[in-house]
Formats: sequence, structure tokens, C-alpha cells
Amino acid sequence: NTVGVMVQRTGRGQSSPFIRGLTGQQVLIMVDGVRMTNATFRAGPNQYFNLIDPNSVERIEVIRGPGSVLYGGDAMGGVINVVTKSASITGYDFATGGTVQRFSTADLGYTGRLNVEGAIGSVGAYGGVGYGNYNNLDVAGNPDVPPFVVGRQQATSWAYNSADIKFNFCLSDCSELIVSVQHYRGEDIFRSDRFPANRESIFDPQTRDLYYIRWQGYNPCGLVSTYQITSSLHYFDETRIDRDFRAGRNPDLRSFRSFTDEQFGLTGSFTTDMCRLGTLSYGWDWYHDDIDSSRTDVDSSVAPPTVTQRAGEVPDDAFYSRYGVYLNWDVWLTDRLLASTGVRFEHVEAGATIDTVNANGDPVQGEIDPEYQDWIGHIGLTYEVSPCLHLIGSVSEGFRAPNIDDLASTNGNVFAGTQLPNPNLRPEHSYTYEVGVKFDDNCLRSQVFFWWTDLEDHILRGPPNANDFLSRANGRSELHGVEATAEYLLDCQWSLYGNFWYTYGQDEGLFDEPLSRIPPTQGIVGLRNRWCGGANWLDMYAWIVAEQDRLSARDIADVNRIPAGGTPGYYTLNVRYGRLISERQRLSVNVENLTDVRYRVHGSGSAGAGIGAVLTYEMLY
Repeated sequence: NTVGVMVQRTGRGQSSPFIRGLTGQQVLIMVDGVRMTNATFRAGPNQYFNLIDPNSVERIEVIRGPGSVLYGGDAMGGVINVVTKSASITGYDFATGGTVQRFSTADLGYTGRLNVEGAIGSVGAYGGVGYGNYNNLDVAGNPDVPPFVVGRQQATSWAYNSADIKFNFCLSDCSELIVSVQHYRGEDIFRSDRFPANRESIFDPQTRDLYYIRWQGYNPCGLVSTYQITSSLHYFDETRIDRDFRAGRNPDLRSFRSFTDEQFGLTGSFTTDMCRLGTLSYGWDWYHDDIDSSRTDVDSSVAPPTVTQRAGEVPDDAFYSRYGVYLNWDVWLTDRLLASTGVRFEHVEAGATIDTVNANGDPVQGEIDPEYQDWIGHIGLTYEVSPCLHLIGSVSEGFRAPNIDDLASTNGNVFAGTQLPNPNLRPEHSYTYEVGVKFDDNCLRSQVFFWWTDLEDHILRGPPNANDFLSRANGRSELHGVEATAEYLLDCQWSLYGNFWYTYGQDEGLFDEPLSRIPPTQGIVGLRNRWCGGANWLDMYAWIVAEQDRLSARDIADVNRIPAGGTPGYYTLNVRYGRLISERQRLSVNVENLTDVRYRVHGSGSAGAGIGAVLTYEMLY
């Protein structure tokens, strides 16, 4: 329910966040500040945001709008940083533990996690193991409007297990060393949109491992006020098992498509406090992806079954290397006017051996080794009209070089045909203009922002040609929107809150049509009560979503995810209640979709849950 953010799910074990109408390659996802978005991410929805155990998360930070200057390529729509839990170093030795146990009625699902935390001297440790098992989802309503169903929706079950540990070593009063290992493995994750309609695609397994070492600290009296240097390895391993039930296909042929992506990283970020001259933020980031890929077809329609080795969707020798350096300056120009300006240089090099065909069906083979580089910048101004009222404006550039999926991957499309790579693509550039106002006093907190984005050389996918091939080409697109949030304190405990946001996206060049999967207009309105310092709460809210009937040709053809004529509008009524039942124990219950409304998040492969409750027990530290 965050303003400007929609989470699409092709399958229930998958999730892809949209920020300001963009997703996939154009939204940068990080875990503890380490890049998660890699060179294999597709232009459309990607399922990988689900590869994080939610019970290990401390908080999620969201930046709406381009973050390319500070965070590098792919941060065109926005940035999401998932911060995981860490040990508390209190100055005395301790050891403790805790648990989270959760049960949901809509899918008879269960998740659980056991945590341990402790410290000896200057060393702290936090770790845990988690498990989740979800059954087919109980959806609302009746089956009058396809592709919605009633009862349990098939192919919406999945499971996961996870483990992580993080050590904090205090080197001094102002510096520490962090060593972290994270593991997540998803199993039996269906693409819910394909089955039982015409195909079966199951991700089993889908694995993410993260290893990093970080040295960070502060020195307020030195030339460098704060510093953070991180060395990391982010490892992705995926196997997808496909079967095709369409007419003329062999349903006994199973295709095992696998790839791994090893992403090595080395980043550094620093600040220098220059007193009246403001604050400088600067640093570098370097990431290198090594990719392996394979495909094995097993035909069980004959005895004995035949096994055929084929090239994977991603070239087996592909690599993708990027580095960037940046400088940002925040300075008060007057007592009321704050300026923020920055610049980045970004360089990208890719390589692969492609073996495919062009749109005419002619073979295309050979090595590719393109390089891309550019300077980008941003400038923003904040004017303090009063201590409660601020006016804000900014101009920001974004940059994204074509990745391995754009340049070298040959993969099946969601509805028909085969998407072809294009090694001659140009980098995408965006220019975002934003104005807004923020108001914050003792009773009312609110903000309203208007934004416009020109997306030059936008890499777009065309419809299938006569040979059922889809091409990738550069075009031009426009997006704009409005985002508003407010919370009004009725008294010391009760507050009325809500948000509203609207996004418009249009392809202005190649096809002159709406951009694919633009989120519908939506918002929430709610009444919240917090007491005992926020330890207990009662939250009642409505989620209201308009119809989305502005569709691209791809949307119209994607009948398994988007109904004919567009995704219908809907609203849900929801109640959340949480209470500390003792100093260290909390119970909470979330009752969702009280009116049992049938709905589907735009572009998703599964329906929304019918009326159900999520029950949670937490043993706190």
C-alpha cells in the first residue's frame, strides 16, 4: 500500500515491484545495500523480489524516481533497499532468542522462523532459520468473468526455506566490521498464469545466496566523516521445468532450463562534512556478472526417453561488468533554500557468444562485446516556506545500458512467439522533472508530488511478426503521474490517513500505444489507533483500485493475466490488530478482504485472496 508502488505477481511465489510505472531492469533492488538486480533481469515483471525471507527484514527503504546518480544503472523508476536484522551490541554479554509463527487461512499457509542473538565483548551475532509452505489460494467471488476462478486456484502453492547469520565486530568506538551470509531457496514455484491454461512452468529450485564483508565507521573530525566499503558475492541459481499442452505440442516433453549468475561487487561510499559549505557524498561501485546457462529436454513419449542437450536461453559464456564513480553536494544556499546536486560517470562492458536468428529467420552467430558509458546528473531544491511547509523541485537523469537479456537472450514470450536479442541496442536515458509540497505540523503530515519522465531510447518489445518472432528495438516513451499522502491526528492515539496515486505511460515512438502493465489509479483510506507507545495497534482501511483499460498490444494478447477489456476495478476492506500479551510476546491478526470481493492486481497471474485471516505469534527479545 505504499504510494507509487504496485507489486505484481505472475505466480504466488513470485513478486515484481513497479515504481512509477517501471519494473524489472528499470528498478534497482538491493539487500543491505548490495545490488540484487543482475544482468539477466527481464524488461517485464521479474519474480526475484520474493527471494528474501520477510521474517528476516528489519525495514524496507523506497526511493521513488531516478536514483542513478547515487546508485548506478537500473535505478530509473526507483530504488528499493531491503535492510535485514542485525545484532545489538550493548556493552555487556548476553544471549537470547525468539520466534515468529504465522498461519494464513486463505491458503492454509504456514511460515516460521527461529532467531538467535548474542554478544561477547565487542562481537555480536544475529542469525536464524526460516521455513514457509503455502497451499493453493482460496479466492473470492464467482467464476463469471474469466480467467478468475472460484474456490482453490490451481498452481498457487509453493514453499521456501532460508538461513542467515550476521556478525558485527566492533573495531573501535567509531568503526565496525560486518560479515553476513544469507541463503534462500524457493521450491515448486508455479507460473500461475500458464497453468492450467496452456503450459506448465515450475521454478524448482530458485536459490539466492549473499555473502558480504563490510567495513564502516565515522570520524566527525577527519577529512572523511563517514565511510563504508563492501565486498560482496550475490549468487542466483534457477531451474525452470516447462511442459506445453497447446495443440500440436508434445505434453510429454519436459524442458529443464537452468542458469546461474555470480555477481561480484566492490563498493565504497563516503561523506565529508564541510560545515557551512555543506556535505559531500562520493564513492564508487563495481559489479561483475558471470553467467552459466544450460537446457536439457527429456521426451517421455518414447521408450526409452530421449535426452537432448540444447543451448540455454542465456549464452553460457556471458558476462556483464559495470563501474561508476559519483559525487553529490548538499548545501544551504540561504537560511531557507537547500540545494542538492550530483554527477556520476558510468561505464558498462558486456560479452557473449550468440547463436540465434533474426526476425526473418536467418541465422545470427558470433561474439559480441559492446561497451557503453555516459555522464548523468541531478539537481534539486527545497525551499522552507515555514518550519511546517516545504516546496520541492528536482531534475534528474537516469541511465541504463542494455543488459544480457536485451543483448543476447532468446526466450519464449508470455503469449506467442520467441523474443529475439538485439546486440545493437542503444542505452536508455531518462529525464525526470518533479515538483512537490510537504506539510508537517503537530496534527497533519501530508505531501503531494507531480512528476514527468521522458524515456529516450526506451528498449521496447514489438508484437510477433509472421514468423512469430518478437524484436527488441529502441523507441521513446513518456510517463507522468501524481502521488499524494496524508495523515491527520484526531487525538494522541487515533489518526485518519490515506494516499492516492495515478500513473500514465505512453509509447510515443515505435508503436504509439500505452506502455505495458501501467498500474491503475488507486489509493487507500484508513483509521488507525496506536497505544502503549505504538506497541499495540488497531488499523481499519479500504484499498480502492480503479479499472485499468489502457492496454498495449502485449497486454491485450496476455489473456492469462489480463482479462478482455482490461483489469476490473475493485476495493477491499481490511482490519489489522496487534497486542503485546506480555513484555516479550505479541499476537496479531490481519483480516483481509472482509467483503470477499473478487479481484486481481493488474498483470498478475493469480487472483487476490478471498476473505481470510493472517494470525501471527511473535516472541520478542
